[in-house]
Amino acid sequence: MVTFFGKLSCKFHTSVNFRGGIRQSSELLYGIHPVLCALTFRHRDIYRLYVKDVLSNCKDSDNLVEISASQITEKALKYGIPVTRVPVEKLKELSNSRAHQGVILEVSPTTIQSISDSSIKNLLFSWNNLSGCLPYAKKYHRPTVLLLDHMMDIMNFGNILRSAAFFGISAVILSTSPCVSPSPLISKISVGAMESILFYRLTDTVMDMKSLSNAGFLIVGTCGESQLPSTKASKSTNFLKPDEVLTVL
Repeated sequence: MVTFFGKLSCKFHTSVNFRGGIRQSSELLYGIHPVLCALTFRHRDIYRLYVKDVLSNCKDSDNLVEISASQITEKALKYGIPVTRVPVEKLKELSNSRAHQGVILEVSPTTIQSISDSSIKNLLFSWNNLSGCLPYAKKYHRPTVLLLDHMMDIMNFGNILRSAAFFGISAVILSTSPCVSPSPLISKISVGAMESILFYRLTDTVMDMKSLSNAGFLIVGTCGESQLPSTKASKSTNFLKPDEVLTVL
C-alpha cells in the first residue's frame, strides 16, 4: 500500500496535435504499475493511453497482465483520456523494446519544484489538510521528506523511491548536479512509486536547508556507521519532537 501526503492535481488533454503520434515534449511511461500509479496520483498532465490491440489467452501471468491492462483502460476512459489501441510492435517501438506489458501512457515530464517559502508552505498545507481528514494521522505519522545528496545510480534511486513510498515519504528533494532526475525508466524501476511522490531540487544547499529548518523541519543526517556509543545513539531519538522531519541520505 502506498501512502501519500500531498496535493493531487492533473490536467487531462482530450485533444492532441500529433506529430508522428507523440508530442515532442512528452514522456512515455510503460508498464502496468507506472501507468496505473500515474493515473491514480495524477501529478502529471496526461495526454493519451496506448494499449495493445490484441488480447492474448496464454499463460496465467499473461492473463493477469491483460486484466490489469483492461482496468487501466477503464480508468483512462473514466477520466476522459484518449485511448488508442496499437499493435504490439508499435508498443515495442515506443518503449525502446522495454517491458511495456501492453500499456504506454503519454504524459508531461515530472515537475521538479525549487525550494522556496511558498513551496514549503504548500507542502505543509497539503499535509495539514490530509491530517484533518485522517484522525491520529499527525500523531502517528510525520510528513517526512527525503533529501538525496548526489544520487547518481538509477537502480539505487528507483529502489529508494519504492521504499520511500512504502514508508509514506511525502516528497523527495534532490541535490544540485550531479544528481539523477526522475525519468520513465526510474518510474519503471520503482514499480510506479515515483508517480506518488512530489519532487524538489536544491538551488543553494545552505540557504535551502536553512529555509527548511526555519519552517520547522528537523534535519536528520544518516550514515552507514555511527561513531556514537549505543546509549548516546538511542538518546538521539529524543530530539524527534517536531512533526516535520527531513532525512538526508
